[in-house]
Amino acid sequence: MKWTAIPILISFLMPGSIYGQEDIQNPTIFGARSHYGFIIPHSSELKNISQTNPWGFQIEWSKLMVKDKSWNNCNCYAQTGLSFTYFNHANPKQLGNSYNLIYFVEPYLSFNRKLFYSFRAGTGVTFLDKVHDEVSNPDNTFYSSPISFLLLMNFNINYRITNQYTASITAQYNHISNGGMKQPNKGMNFPTFGLGISYSPNPTKLQRKPTLRSKKGTIDGYARLFGTLPNVEATEQLPDKRKLLIGLSGGALWYMTNFNALNLGVELVRDESHREAAARAGKSDDHHLIGITLGHNFVFGKFTFNQQLGYYAYKPFPFTSKDFYQRYELLYLIGKKYQVGTSLKAHGHVAENLDVRFGILF
Repeated sequence: MKWTAIPILISFLMPGSIYGQEDIQNPTIFGARSHYGFIIPHSSELKNISQTNPWGFQIEWSKLMVKDKSWNNCNCYAQTGLSFTYFNHANPKQLGNSYNLIYFVEPYLSFNRKLFYSFRAGTGVTFLDKVHDEVSNPDNTFYSSPISFLLLMNFNINYRITNQYTASITAQYNHISNGGMKQPNKGMNFPTFGLGISYSPNPTKLQRKPTLRSKKGTIDGYARLFGTLPNVEATEQLPDKRKLLIGLSGGALWYMTNFNALNLGVELVRDESHREAAARAGKSDDHHLIGITLGHNFVFGKFTFNQQLGYYAYKPFPFTSKDFYQRYELLYLIGKKYQVGTSLKAHGHVAENLDVRFGILF
């Protein structure tokens, strides 16, 4: 899992309601959670450094979006907020600690019983106090930038103790990466399991609302422009250098429900870092790429989380031996048809790059 994330996440839903419920306030929720997990050694050279059990804790603040307008965007209730999470990677000399500020969205998959379920996706900035160094820390090839990104996804089993207090058990998948902006950057993938407690000083009784708008069975077209600045690694003669990558993607979305859609598309990429790498190797391979993508979208209000599997239909420069890649995309809807966001491209467990993208639905 690499799915990405970045300060474009500014709010889950706009305040207010067009359905005459201005007097209803979105309840505030405070929470705390512990974490304990393990690191996935996704390549043989990472096996020795991965034999640890990261642990941590988090504190968070959120709002439960209860107004009609919020419900109608995904036919669900959802929390959205900020969390601060500390992880000790249980290897102080090589992996150190991470300090993470995360924005998250957490739709409730059920809500009208004491036992209920929820799904969370989040992304944010992480500060790492032990990164790769060729001399003092050569074995840590997980990350090399002190300021990187953390992306997470979790599933929660929640139990409502009282109207104000809720306990939870969490299974979470975490990914730390700088998105390929600096090498080495194999990315750290570490699942954690957690126990949590939350408190709401002003709880609201949740009731199912009528569906006011349905997209089930409809088809949307999409187009997106994206770009980033991948790094070309230094050689003995030449320094590292950032070069422009720019791309265009497009395709169609078929909505199975209001918050589930399948997508099929194509993306065209011009990667100047491949041109530079080819020139340094004395080659003249074309630096363009064509990918065919198939994926699934979770649509929660103004946010869309997209997971795609891509196939290289055209890849003349052999920058990877892989024929397939994954793309994890997080988008925010502006108005009714414009989108802004970010995506993480990866080959297996290894992140390649993180980009910024702008899109339109039609």
